[in-house]
Amino acid sequence: MKQMQQHTYEHIDFPPLTDEQKKELEELDAMSDDEIDFSDIPPSEPNSNGGFYYKQNSEMPKTTLRALIDSDMIVWLQSAGKGGYQRKMNNVLRWAKEKGCPIAQM
Repeated sequence: MKQMQQHTYEHIDFPPLTDEQKKELEELDAMSDDEIDFSDIPPSEPNSNGGFYYKQNSEMPKTTLRALIDSDMIVWLQSAGKGGYQRKMNNVLRWAKEKGCPIAQM
Protein backbone atom coordinates (compact mmCIF):
# COMPACT_ATOMS: atom_id res chain seq x y z
CA MET A 1 0.00 0.00 0.00
CA LYS A 2 1.38 3.42 -0.96
CA GLN A 3 1.87 5.71 2.01
CA MET A 4 0.41 9.21 1.62
CA GLN A 5 2.68 12.15 2.35
CA GLN A 6 1.28 14.55 4.88
CA HIS A 7 1.88 18.23 4.20
CA THR A 8 1.82 21.07 6.68
CA TYR A 9 0.64 24.26 5.02
CA GLU A 10 2.16 27.52 6.10
CA HIS A 11 -0.28 30.18 7.30
CA ILE A 12 -0.18 33.27 5.14
CA ASP A 13 -1.45 36.44 6.78
CA PHE A 14 -3.12 38.16 3.83
CA PRO A 15 -4.38 41.72 4.22
CA PRO A 16 -8.16 42.06 4.66
CA LEU A 17 -10.24 42.25 1.49
CA THR A 18 -11.40 45.65 0.32
CA ASP A 19 -15.11 46.36 -0.15
CA GLU A 20 -14.55 46.23 -3.92
CA GLN A 21 -12.90 42.80 -3.68
CA LYS A 22 -15.73 41.52 -1.47
CA LYS A 23 -18.31 42.75 -3.99
CA GLU A 24 -16.47 41.04 -6.87
CA LEU A 25 -16.37 37.75 -4.94
CA GLU A 26 -20.09 38.01 -4.17
CA GLU A 27 -20.82 38.57 -7.87
CA LEU A 28 -18.73 35.55 -8.83
CA ASP A 29 -20.41 33.45 -6.17
CA ALA A 30 -23.83 34.32 -7.64
CA MET A 31 -22.78 33.16 -11.14
CA SER A 32 -23.00 29.61 -12.43
CA ASP A 33 -19.73 27.96 -13.49
CA ASP A 34 -20.79 28.27 -17.14
CA GLU A 35 -20.93 32.07 -16.82
CA ILE A 36 -17.40 32.46 -15.42
CA ASP A 37 -14.53 33.04 -17.87
CA PHE A 38 -11.72 30.64 -16.87
CA SER A 39 -9.68 31.23 -20.04
CA ASP A 40 -6.90 33.14 -18.25
CA ILE A 41 -6.29 30.36 -15.70
CA PRO A 42 -3.52 27.90 -16.64
CA PRO A 43 -4.57 24.24 -16.78
CA SER A 44 -4.09 22.25 -13.61
CA GLU A 45 -1.31 19.68 -13.68
CA PRO A 46 -1.36 16.28 -11.96
CA ASN A 47 0.26 16.40 -8.51
CA SER A 48 0.38 20.19 -8.58
CA ASN A 49 -1.34 20.50 -5.19
CA GLY A 50 -3.48 23.21 -6.74
CA GLY A 51 -0.39 25.35 -7.21
CA PHE A 52 0.07 25.88 -3.49
CA TYR A 53 3.53 25.95 -2.01
CA TYR A 54 3.82 23.96 1.14
CA LYS A 55 6.24 23.58 3.95
CA GLN A 56 7.42 20.02 4.37
CA ASN A 57 6.17 18.22 7.43
CA SER A 58 8.94 17.78 9.98
CA GLU A 59 8.08 14.06 9.98
CA MET A 60 9.38 13.73 6.40
CA PRO A 61 12.56 11.62 6.48
CA LYS A 62 15.69 13.70 5.91
CA THR A 63 19.14 12.75 4.66
CA THR A 64 22.24 14.63 5.74
CA LEU A 65 24.16 15.87 2.72
CA ARG A 66 27.39 17.79 2.37
CA ALA A 67 27.34 19.91 -0.77
CA LEU A 68 29.10 22.94 -2.19
CA ILE A 69 26.52 25.57 -3.11
CA ASP A 70 27.34 28.77 -4.98
CA SER A 71 27.42 31.72 -2.56
CA ASP A 72 24.98 33.78 -4.61
CA MET A 73 22.40 30.97 -4.33
CA ILE A 74 22.70 30.92 -0.54
CA VAL A 75 22.30 34.72 -0.43
CA TRP A 76 19.22 34.41 -2.68
CA LEU A 77 17.64 31.74 -0.47
CA GLN A 78 18.40 33.70 2.70
CA SER A 79 17.03 36.94 1.21
CA ALA A 80 13.52 35.50 1.07
CA GLY A 81 12.92 36.25 4.75
CA LYS A 82 12.69 34.13 7.86
CA GLY A 83 13.21 30.41 7.71
CA GLY A 84 16.29 28.41 7.01
CA TYR A 85 17.87 28.37 3.60
CA GLN A 86 18.06 24.56 3.75
CA ARG A 87 14.25 24.26 4.02
CA LYS A 88 13.86 26.74 1.16
CA MET A 89 16.37 24.84 -0.96
CA ASN A 90 14.45 21.60 -0.31
CA ASN A 91 11.18 23.29 -1.33
CA VAL A 92 12.79 24.67 -4.53
CA LEU A 93 14.00 21.17 -5.40
CA ARG A 94 10.57 19.68 -4.67
CA TRP A 95 8.90 22.34 -6.83
CA ALA A 96 11.30 21.60 -9.70
CA LYS A 97 10.61 17.86 -9.39
CA GLU A 98 6.84 18.37 -9.39
CA LYS A 99 7.06 20.70 -12.39
CA GLY A 100 8.99 18.07 -14.36
CA CYS A 101 12.32 19.92 -14.48
CA PRO A 102 14.42 18.19 -17.17
CA ILE A 103 17.28 17.39 -14.78
CA ALA A 104 18.88 14.87 -17.16
CA GLN A 105 19.47 17.73 -19.63
CA MET A 106 21.36 19.89 -17.12
